[in-house]
Amino acid sequence: MDISLDQNSGDYLIRSYSSGVVKVNNTEYTKPLVVSLNSLSQENLPSSVDEMSVDTLKMLEIEKYEAVLLGTGPQLEQLSWELLEEAQMMKAPLEVMSTGAACRTFTVLASEGRRVLAILYP
Repeated sequence: MDISLDQNSGDYLIRSYSSGVVKVNNTEYTKPLVVSLNSLSQENLPSSVDEMSVDTLKMLEIEKYEAVLLGTGPQLEQLSWELLEEAQMMKAPLEVMSTGAACRTFTVLASEGRRVLAILYP
């Protein structure tokens, strides 16, 4: 599904997503990635959502963002209560959703110039 808007305030724009693939700018990603308006990385991420930890959230400095979107794949996968609680203790706005929903939400927030971080599992 193509989801790009004409406006973007940053260097990175999610252009589309499909089963197992997220296209950012002109590059397709099939492994987990972290994208914000001005950065993109595939380093230091667990290979699956089940392996997400407090250390991962701290390393990503999620407290610096207005919105943090965790795309868990084609279907929504719930995080452990402990991890959600730790994100709240960090005063981080962590929202868990399917990757498609995270891509669409990122695109809208990015077009508004908001400080948004997406952790995406294609």
